[in-house]
Amino acid sequence: GETAKGDYPVICVKTMAKIAKEAEACIWNERIFEDMMRTDVGDACNNTTTTAISAVMASYKCKASAIIVLTTSGATSHVVSKYKPHCPILTVTRFPQVARQLQIFRGCIPLFYEPGRLDGAWMDDVDARVQYAIDFGKKSNFISAGDNVVVITGWRQGSGSSNTCRVLSVN
Repeated sequence: GETAKGDYPVICVKTMAKIAKEAEACIWNERIFEDMMRTDVGDACNNTTTTAISAVMASYKCKASAIIVLTTSGATSHVVSKYKPHCPILTVTRFPQVARQLQIFRGCIPLFYEPGRLDGAWMDDVDARVQYAIDFGKKSNFISAGDNVVVITGWRQGSGSSNTCRVLSVN
């Protein structure tokens, strides 16, 4: 049989991608999430894991178009990805290495945020990064006005502070 290293690598990779998408569509992610919740009893102790679980659960309940994660290290997106949400995970980071590393996680779409920090209130900067992700989703046609998105942020700057999960309606 043909492999990706054969005479027709582009056609082969497109066919494999089509098969993978079809297989993913057949999986009942919400049931897998519930099964993981029953078996991952010890993990739910830290703030990041608890926030990630809450975000995935909220995404199922409100039929969110995306989960937006503001991250420094990428750890929060990694944990969200583990629980296999049905929607894309838009991960906004200021660090190019983190953005590159996030490409390997299921459902993660890393967004490298280049503008510097806004002077003034920290929440204005958070809102600007969330809007950056929403604008990307609108351009990519998977977020529309009126859709819900779930947003994970931290309570302060830096790694290890993700503890806030919000559901926003897109304007």
